Amino acid sequence: MISFIPLTLLFFISGKRYTWIQISAYYIFQFLLLLIALVFVIGWFKAKEMDNSDVEGFSFVQLSFKKIDNEYFGFDDSDLENLELLTKLLPYKQRIVIREVPKNKQSGNLRFLFSFLDYIIEDGIQGLGKESRDSLSKLVQKRFTFDGSEINENTFASSYSKWSQKTKEWDYDDTRKAIAKALGIS
Repeated sequence: MISFIPLTLLFFISGKRYTWIQISAYYIFQFLLLLIALVFVIGWFKAKEMDNSDVEGFSFVQLSFKKIDNEYFGFDDSDLENLELLTKLLPYKQRIVIREVPKNKQSGNLRFLFSFLDYIIEDGIQGLGKESRDSLSKLVQKRFTFDGSEINENTFASSYSKWSQKTKEWDYDDTRKAIAKALGIS
C-alpha cells in the first residue's frame, strides 16, 4: 500500500493527463514488483527455516505416522511429533527419546538407533564416509536422546563401525526386520 499511495498522488498532482491504459499499466507493474518482492521474502524465510532444521544435509523417507508402532519404539506423542518434524526437515521442539535399553543396561542403544536411522534416512546410513559420519553424529546429538541422557559422542564412531560391520554380516537382521515392521514399511 505504501508504494501505491505515492503513485496515485503522482497522477493527481503532476498536471499531466494520463490515459486509463497508462494508469493501469503503472499499477500492474507496481503490483508485479510487489509480488516479486513477496516471493523473495517468503523464499528467504523458508531457507532460514530449513537452515534451522539441523538435519545436517540428510533427507528422509516419507513415513506414514499412523502405521508406526508407538509401543515398540516407546514413543509418546511428543516423540512422534518431533519425528515428523525431522522427516519434513522442520525445526524441532524437543529431542526424540530412544527408550530401547541394551543388554548392558546402559542408558541407550546406539546400534538400535543406527538401525532405525538406516530405515528413515534416504539411501540409509551404511558405508558412510568420515564427513557423513560426523554429520550423522551431529544429527544424533541434536535430535535424539537416550531416555533423557546425552548420547556419548566418544563411543559414536566405534559403535557405528561395529554396527556397520555386524549389519553387513546380517547379525542385526532380526532387529532390522522388527524396526521395519514397527515403522510400517515391511
